[in-house]
Amino acid sequence: MNIDPRQAFRAFMKYQLENGEAVTELGLNEEDIEKFLNGVEDDMLFHSKLDDFLKEYIEDFGENYGIDIPLEE
Repeated sequence: MNIDPRQAFRAFMKYQLENGEAVTELGLNEEDIEKFLNGVEDDMLFHSKLDDFLKEYIEDFGENYGIDIPLEE
């Protein structure tokens, strides 16, 4: 199954924006969500911060998911 990475990113982000508990408190409407998606899709700062968050989260909690990250020497 091949899925376009841009479509996958947009679908994931749209789901989070529509259903994420903290984000729903912002009261974003469909137009706001589309504007955000159009903006962050190619925003390298957004992707960098998302990468940093994922890396930090996996380092901190990866063992909860069976991920063994070797300690740095």
